[in-house]
Amino acid sequence: MPVLDERFTVLGEEPPQGFVQGFRVATPEGQVGWLYWFEVHTPEARAAFHRYKNAVRRLMAQGFLLEGVVVSANPGRYYVFWPEPKAHHRPRRIKPLLELLEPFGYREEDLEATEENGRPLVVRLRPQVAPPPRAEPPPSPQPEKPMPPRPPSPRRGWPGWLPGLLMLLLGSLALTEAAQRYLNPPEYVLPDLVGKTPREALEAVRGFGLKVEFTEGSDVSRPEDQILEQDPNPGTRVKPGRRLELVLNKPRLGTVPTVSGRSLEDARRALEAAGYRIAGVTRIASGNTADTVLTSIPREGQPLRPGEGVRLLVSSGTRPAPRETLVPDLSDLTEEQARYILMVAELSPQVVRVPSGAPEGRVIGQEPGPGVTLPREAPVRIIVAAQPAAATPKASPFPPPRLSAPEPPPPAPSPEQSAPSGPQERRVVVSYTLPENIPNAVVVITVQDEVLINTVFEGPVEQPWSFSQEVVVRGNAVMRVVVNGETVLETPL
Repeated sequence: MPVLDERFTVLGEEPPQGFVQGFRVATPEGQVGWLYWFEVHTPEARAAFHRYKNAVRRLMAQGFLLEGVVVSANPGRYYVFWPEPKAHHRPRRIKPLLELLEPFGYREEDLEATEENGRPLVVRLRPQVAPPPRAEPPPSPQPEKPMPPRPPSPRRGWPGWLPGLLMLLLGSLALTEAAQRYLNPPEYVLPDLVGKTPREALEAVRGFGLKVEFTEGSDVSRPEDQILEQDPNPGTRVKPGRRLELVLNKPRLGTVPTVSGRSLEDARRALEAAGYRIAGVTRIASGNTADTVLTSIPREGQPLRPGEGVRLLVSSGTRPAPRETLVPDLSDLTEEQARYILMVAELSPQVVRVPSGAPEGRVIGQEPGPGVTLPREAPVRIIVAAQPAAATPKASPFPPPRLSAPEPPPPAPSPEQSAPSGPQERRVVVSYTLPENIPNAVVVITVQDEVLINTVFEGPVEQPWSFSQEVVVRGNAVMRVVVNGETVLETPL
């Protein structure tokens, strides 16, 4: 069966009346009622919908509606839902309802009402396709015909009656001008107000004599307090006193649903139902069942725009030794996210920042790599991208690539000392100068030791440019330089 606005299941429908279609619908909670859907594509349809919506809101403000009435004025979704009451009692008086609806042109035959605790309530208000008849303007007053002047008496000359005649003529002219202005008021062309702020919109129509009304809409892709729609449309000719309705954007953010403790598939369905998507999955060893969600980034309950991604931390199902844990994969995470995942895995994060063309604060490497078993609370080195700092050489032309000699190895341990296990840490200087015959290039500098491959720089550069940075390696190491996709240097450190 068809579904309206992704929540109302259509059970039946009434014959369409112009741009209005009535449907018998049911909500996901099992509530049955009537829904009137408006196809707002013309100024007449827009005016009819807003008149209907304002009448419903007037009833709602006065407490004359049942609970559960839904009014939607979002772009492309113009409708009002009326739930059916559990009990229907004929009201003894509906005069208060008719008094509220009279300014909008609705009459007794347009509404169904019930009564609760002696108070009348509207069960359903049928929309009007045609605008309500307008009251005829009162006839313009006709100037009184001046009385013929009396013949001058022998005692009074013409100066006695001349001022009265002049006042009568001036009054007639003023009355005629007022009648013309009343019957033919000036017209103004409405400007395009969509995308403006309320202050800018009011400034644009100042002096038009319009009745400006603001309503709220929601569009998370547009800035807050920006006008989404206007009624009448831009270019419409209006006269003073006409109503101008502006829909103001008040985006409503959702919140991340609870996914911890659910299976990965259940969490996916919950996120999609809330309007979100899975941005990535990180698996760590845990005593929980495989594919059980442990937590999410952002955490549950935090506000998030619809359509954004949520990263999930999922159990791999393998239980590590009582005092050991597996290192999770931290690639393509931010520093804050990597710290949080390591804390959940009961490991101690240690952040090392290196210059790189990657985004600021992005994890570009880790020591040790993912899947390695470590004791709990063991340190894990997080290599985070930082803005590169390149020094400009003074001499020109630039010298050929040079490498500094490695530091001498540490002295051998005495017999009393136990030999450390694994490759030894040491510090080396990585330096490279872009040749003069290359005006600009994309340079990638990596250092590979016995533990991992570390990208120490990546990004576009321009002449003159050179790079020098001290890095920590374990055991034997090799530096590689790739310029415009080709390896130009590979040397041991």
